[in-house]
Order: sequence, then C-alpha cells, then structure tokens
Amino acid sequence: MKPQNLQGEIATFIAGLRYEDLPANVVHDAKYRVLDWLGSALAGSGYQPALIAVKMVREAGGASQATVLQAGIKVPVTQAALANGIMGHAAEYDDGHRLAIAHPGAVTVPAALAAAEYLGRSGKELLTAIVAGYEVLIRLGASINPSHYRIWHTTGTCGAFAAAAATAHLLKLDAFRTQMCLGIAGTMACGLQETFGTHAKPLNAGHACQSGIQAGLLSREGFTGPEDIILGAKGFVAATSEQCDRRLLEEIKEQRFLSTSAFYKVYASCGHTNSPLDALFAILRRRDIPSAAIKAVRIATYRTAVQLTGEFKHGSEEEAKFSLPYCIAVALLYKRVTLAEFTPARLSDPELEALARKVHVSEDPTATTAFPRERRAKIALELHDGALIEETILVPVDTPDYEALTRKFRSLAEMAIDGPCTKAVADIAINLEQCSGLDRLMDHLRSGRALTSATAGAS
Repeated sequence: MKPQNLQGEIATFIAGLRYEDLPANVVHDAKYRVLDWLGSALAGSGYQPALIAVKMVREAGGASQATVLQAGIKVPVTQAALANGIMGHAAEYDDGHRLAIAHPGAVTVPAALAAAEYLGRSGKELLTAIVAGYEVLIRLGASINPSHYRIWHTTGTCGAFAAAAATAHLLKLDAFRTQMCLGIAGTMACGLQETFGTHAKPLNAGHACQSGIQAGLLSREGFTGPEDIILGAKGFVAATSEQCDRRLLEEIKEQRFLSTSAFYKVYASCGHTNSPLDALFAILRRRDIPSAAIKAVRIATYRTAVQLTGEFKHGSEEEAKFSLPYCIAVALLYKRVTLAEFTPARLSDPELEALARKVHVSEDPTATTAFPRERRAKIALELHDGALIEETILVPVDTPDYEALTRKFRSLAEMAIDGPCTKAVADIAINLEQCSGLDRLMDHLRSGRALTSATAGAS
C-alpha cells in the first residue's frame, strides 16, 4: 500500500533513507552526536533519576536484548531505551535545537543505540537512523513552536516521533508500516513543562525513547495506528499547538538535512540560560571583574527564559540548572558553568547566594517577539564604582568545535568509566561507519573498563 498525506511522505523519507544519501559533513556530525550523548549519559549515570531507573529495570529483568549503560546488564530493548534515555538527559549536558526548542540527541541516540544493538545493525545503519530521527524532531518541533512549548516539553512529545523514526529505519519497515509506526507513536507522545526541575523531566526523554521503540515493534507485527495523527482533526497538532507551518515537514523529502543545525551544550544548565551566559562571558573576556565589585546584574530577555529560569533557586541541582541568577553568579565567581558548579557544596555557598540575589531578570518584549528565531538577551553589570557594562546577544554561539567536544566527552565520561575505556569508546564512536556491529562499544559501556582483545566483542 502506498502511503498518502504528509505523514506518509515523512514515512517514505524514513524508510527510503540510505547511508549513501548522507553528505560527508552530516555523517561526521552524526558521529559526534553519538559521542556527545554518550558523555552526557555517562555523567548522568550517577544521578538519582538514572539510579532509580536502572534499579527498576534490573529488578524487572527480562530478555537480554540491549545494554543499560554502566549497569553491567542487558534488558529488554524498550527498558534499555527508557533507562538510557533518562540517564542521557539527567545531567542537562545533551545537545539541543533552537527553533525546535528540543533536545534531539536525548531521544534519538538512546533509542537508535538500543534498537541497533538488539537488531545487530552496523555503524552505518545506526548513523542513518540517527539522522532520520533528528530530521523528524527538528522539522516537527520547528513547525509547531513556539506555541507548543508554552505547556508541552517538545523533547518528550516530538521526541516520541523521532525515536519511532530511528527505530522504524533500523527495523527496515516499509513506508506503510513506518507510517503506522508514526501513528502509534503519536498517541503515546507526551511530556509537560511542569516537570522541569524534577526527576520527571529526564523521564520525558526516556519515555519518548521507550514509546518510539514500542511503536516500531508493534507496527512490525502488523499493529495499526492513525494514518494522519500529526495533522488529523483530532491529532497531535490539533491537541498541542496553535499553529503548524507545514513547509519544513513537506521539505523532508528533499533531503536537505537539518541535523547539523542542532547545537552542542557548552554550559551544564538549561538552554534558556545560554544567551545571557554568552553575553556575560563576552564581557569577561574583555575585562576581569571581581565579584565584590558588582552592585547589581540586570538581564532582559525573552518571556520563556524569564518564566523558566528567572527566579533564584538552589534547593537542588535540577532547580539550580533552571535558575539564571544562580548560573550567572556561578559564571562570575568561577568563570565557568560545568557540572562541578552544581554540587551540594556550591548550592549551599553563601557567597554564591549573595551574588545570585543581585541578579534581576525581566522580559524584553522585543526579544519575546523574536523568539525562537532569536534568543536575545541583554546583560548590564552595575559596579560599585558607578560603571555600567552592557552586552547584547541575539543568537548564542553554536558553531561546533569538534576537538572541544572530544575534550568534553572525556571530562564527562571519566566521571563514570576508566581512562582507557573512555579512549576506546571515543575511538569507536568517531569511527562508527567502520563498525560492522555494536558489540564492542556496548561491552565497554556495560563494564566501564577497557577490554582486552581476548574479551572484546566484534567491532
């Protein structure tokens, strides 16, 4: 049966995409998407939501189908995707997309890794599936935002479609069954912003991964879903958004790939803190400003950033990462915003708290109108000597530095695995197109140690 309508066209793209269709820069970037997500997940493996999820899937048991990172176990593929999806989003260091207002790696990479391991797929097949997932999430998220993001967590909602796309490609479903897969995933797509600052935020990502794989496995067996759940009268867009610009979705068949337009995190905090932090660091590169010299910090930015990050919060790491006053204070005191700045000792630091209470965040109506095309922020530092130092950022710095991403991966991975294993995982990830399978990569990720040639699996 030939798929019809927009959902059918998207399904045709997913089912028909081949590694040979991918430009060299897209392949290169996709390998670093895997590396970057792995670093975020290994760092996140020690976080409470990840530990709880791993305990749950370990106790549930089941068929040994796919690896749970750092747990030393293989579990049913849907359970592995759930646990790893939670793990990869827990540290808030995974990539994002400005226009889609979502984290594509958080849902695409763990779902694709679990499905590829379960199905015995090659590195090339894995990379192609990841690109398919990124394309679906970026195009769908950008089409329905910003109105969707007023309530919904795009990573969880559109993420279910992305995970389904990656899974359907790896299952080698034809276009019609891929269309069914998307239809099934659409009715499981969920995730609310009320979860932000709690363990349930990374659950949105993990649930999207799990739902996408379930949708693929069901559709493989002939399970049906709506042919047009995306644009149907009582479908996804109608339920969750005030508008939909179909053009990006319709252009998916043109294979003008958008996956490289996702940004890599350079700060270990909510993406809505990026523009003010970029503006602050631009000032600090020009002038050293002791924290004692600061009388007040005033930030004007778009409404979503104000609503989600404008308050000073430091009751937990999750809260602090969604607190612009906290992040600005951290940047002023320590000249960086890494995971080390969100430890219990930092959260209770009275000097940091005193500085954070000098940070005032307000809405700039012009910035709100321009969001999400721009993420404008103006920062003004008022000093005790009467000086006023200002900087405005329209769009955060998103040009990838792949050497810096490798260093980022190593710094994060070594929080969980040994140095030789970190190097081995990085070497495999950046050479994925040469891998006939994922056994060796997953063996490293299960054990956290570098394997000898006698114990290593196939590459």
